[in-house]
Amino acid sequence: MNKSVFRFLAALLGASVVSAAFGQFSVAASDGCTIDHEERSVLTAVLKSMSAQSHPVLVIESRTDSSHFARTFSLGDLLLRDATSELPSQLKSAPAGSAVFVPSPAPVIPQTQQHELEQEYDAKLSHPCRIPAMSSRSRLLLLKTPMEMKEIFSGNDRSKGWIRFHRRFGNNAELLTFSRVAFDAAKQYALVHVSSNGGGELYLLTRLNGNWVIKRTFSTWVT
Repeated sequence: MNKSVFRFLAALLGASVVSAAFGQFSVAASDGCTIDHEERSVLTAVLKSMSAQSHPVLVIESRTDSSHFARTFSLGDLLLRDATSELPSQLKSAPAGSAVFVPSPAPVIPQTQQHELEQEYDAKLSHPCRIPAMSSRSRLLLLKTPMEMKEIFSGNDRSKGWIRFHRRFGNNAELLTFSRVAFDAAKQYALVHVSSNGGGELYLLTRLNGNWVIKRTFSTWVT
């Protein structure tokens, strides 16, 4: 074999081995991470807000969500949709042929913090982490691994997966998947996406007297 061809093949094989090793390392590094105390406190605040709902059992996937369900939107678009949602009623109530002056709504969040949240949210989605055990006084929380959930929802018919899910956890059980929690630089705002049986919601939280409180909730998808 020509020596130059041999050197090319050897270099190509070496690059493939390095690439494969790097990929395995990246997955292993991501697999080994666990959400920190600050992210966990945000998830706890969101779970607390759900206490008034009818589901007594929450099945939480123990690994944060990085699927397309947590990616098909932007905070900026949702804020704009929220701000313009009242325009149709204002236009409808105006006399025919009249000019309508609509004042600019007060920003829900400063633009700088909005951009910081969007950037960190996008960055963290690529690095899913483990969610540790959490507790709730008002409901039962069950953490299940992605592998367990994959077994339940195996096959092409997702409706059969829901039958297996409710047979195992009860008719009133709800499945939740959380994204990683994003923060602005000063950690005064937080952003997290939650998918459930019926759809997805993006939670915008703010820190008030040291505690995280929900400032706004945006619907992102529905079944």
